[in-house]
Amino acid sequence: MNEDIEVRTYFARGRNALVARATFSELYAAWYLHRMDCGLRLPPESDTFARDALAVITLHCAGRPWKETCAWTVHFPDPRINVFAAGDNAAGAVVANVFIENIRPIEKGMFYSDVIEDGRPSRRSVVEFEAGDFLKAVGQFYEKSEQRPVRFFRHGDEDLVMVSAQPDCDLAWLGALDDEAIRRLDADVELSLLETRPFRFQCGCTRERMLDFLTPVFRNQGGELFGGKETIRFHCPRCGARHAITREALEAHAARK
Repeated sequence: MNEDIEVRTYFARGRNALVARATFSELYAAWYLHRMDCGLRLPPESDTFARDALAVITLHCAGRPWKETCAWTVHFPDPRINVFAAGDNAAGAVVANVFIENIRPIEKGMFYSDVIEDGRPSRRSVVEFEAGDFLKAVGQFYEKSEQRPVRFFRHGDEDLVMVSAQPDCDLAWLGALDDEAIRRLDADVELSLLETRPFRFQCGCTRERMLDFLTPVFRNQGGELFGGKETIRFHCPRCGARHAITREALEAHAARK
């Protein structure tokens, strides 16, 4: 079961802000089912990071161009955790993963953002941030890289609202927003619907893609890659899915390329 969710974006007239909102029940359910199928478990704190990453990358993508793909890699110093999140607007697909083992210690948080738009070369920005949760890290990324403030508001565990500044935004109004103001937003502010976009949890790490990824490595370091074994097993870094590739299958795939 992997149903689309609907993300709605609005322009707040008179305040010059973008509002993005969605209910993430189906997206979270698809993510949990995927983790269960892969035999993956996370402690509660890490689970919160993953859920927030999945929700925020979705809201962020909903306000970006249709032909844009973005990926975030975020390193936290405390708790020591790495988070990956990516969204493909053309496909309406989002994915997230969390890494909690073998993480090297760092003093400050590091936020890496890679963006590809309409087939152009990837653009990367790197931002340092102070320790905190995922929402705070994204807020600091917006301030330093996007050069505009953004705020997030929870409506329960599965509802999230993002309000981001646009040119000539009423920054005093944005800074004063609280949960109560967000609940009254439809009544207090003229919201013009910009568009609705469907998103679903989807990685795309097919067997064919994994073979494509491993072929150059196999050609240059085939012995080291398999280490004398006939099968290698690994997890997709984007979603954690388990894959098993035999030497025979990789040899046949490499011969076709």
